[in-house]
Amino acid sequence: MMCFFSTFLLTCILYLAESSHFRGGIISWKPTDNHQIEINYRVAFRASSAGHACDANTIENGTLLPGEGSLQCVEGCSDTITTMSYYCTDFSATEDWTSGTNSVKYNLSASSNNLYTFGFSSCCWIPLAEGSSDWRMRTKANLTVRQDTGKINSSPVSAMQPVVRFSYGCDYTLKIPVSDDDGDVVKCRWSKLTPNDECGGVCETLSGSYLDQSSCVLTYNATQSTGWYAVALQIEDFQKTTDTVPFSSVSLQFLIFVANSNASCTSRPILPQNVITDGSILHSSANKIFNESIIARSGAATLRVTAIDTVSPIGMIKSALFPFGTSGREWFVTVTWTPMKSQIGTHLFCYTAVDNLGQTSDQTCATLVVDKVPDDTVVLNQDCNAFKTPENVHTKCIEATTGVPPLFYLATSCSSYFVQCNELGTGHITRCPPGTEWCKHVLSCVHVGSCATEGKKEELVETN
Repeated sequence: MMCFFSTFLLTCILYLAESSHFRGGIISWKPTDNHQIEINYRVAFRASSAGHACDANTIENGTLLPGEGSLQCVEGCSDTITTMSYYCTDFSATEDWTSGTNSVKYNLSASSNNLYTFGFSSCCWIPLAEGSSDWRMRTKANLTVRQDTGKINSSPVSAMQPVVRFSYGCDYTLKIPVSDDDGDVVKCRWSKLTPNDECGGVCETLSGSYLDQSSCVLTYNATQSTGWYAVALQIEDFQKTTDTVPFSSVSLQFLIFVANSNASCTSRPILPQNVITDGSILHSSANKIFNESIIARSGAATLRVTAIDTVSPIGMIKSALFPFGTSGREWFVTVTWTPMKSQIGTHLFCYTAVDNLGQTSDQTCATLVVDKVPDDTVVLNQDCNAFKTPENVHTKCIEATTGVPPLFYLATSCSSYFVQCNELGTGHITRCPPGTEWCKHVLSCVHVGSCATEGKKEELVETN
């Protein structure tokens, strides 16, 4: 990662040494404490290569995979920041890839010329139809305090499947998902070889494609040739639409595979209305179980959905694929996630359906926001039948029942459960009736999804 740091700018170019199995990734960043940044990276590799094997147990156990290469500071300092180890979050046995993420905090020490260079590049991609096999990722960051917010900027983030599959002869519109914690205007552009190499041998290698920089939508008619293509983009954030100098520039790279197919261009899998819709924002809390099902439908009666691939945060578990309903054309998976306190903040979650011909649906992406757990919320275990920290329940119940006014019911990390307290500080886990969830606004179980409405009614009564 090459970093130029002055009063105004820190520029980071990430290199990964000796990686011959690369399947893409993204590098973003955010400030933490004074002169410290947190670098977040997601990388994908060939799963069958040494050190990258991943399955459901790897994800559930939080196993740290060794990765390949290291993140180094090579100018302005000379230390190795970290090895490129990562926590596997997603995998595909069919497409032979493993994807995962990790982060590292780095303290920026003083330098005589305020110039820092970090490295993360390598050879090789899979043999490509265009470009060469060496690659490089470059991410720029501006660490000055912004005049409009009074805070240091955070970079935009994005998420893509490591492999996007196209059928030869078909037209495609690929939306690049982006999110920015500062609410900035986000644009996308092709990574460039000059004046500063951002992409190695894969700069602007998808001939015939068109990138709408304002909407981050890539349009492509897959009629060039079959084979593998690398896509290298820079995701950039601006204060205003008319600005030309971004706050930061984030590297995003992934693969497109164009294959011959006898199927119709309209027979791709589709995603019916799910709770997790494209562009939606869903809130959860640290230590609270997030559980949702994702349904996919085949594009023709003779086809079947064989996988629902995901881009997930650390610790999210995806179930096996099961038939849904009686149509014979729909399948579903369930994703379950109990975010940790260290994951408070925003996370992009994406999913794509794959059929037995290798055709893929459009990618759906949502923002998952992990909020802080309120002090009066009781955290239960994953099965919702026991306290995760029993020693804290007595204190919470005593504080609640001796307060003014006294409170004898507490919310839990499981939405359909609450705790009933007595004056002795003893708490009992109680489950709401089927189809209902606990609503702390009214201290009662209400129909699932209606708690926000009940809370507004309560506020209206108090106001009147």
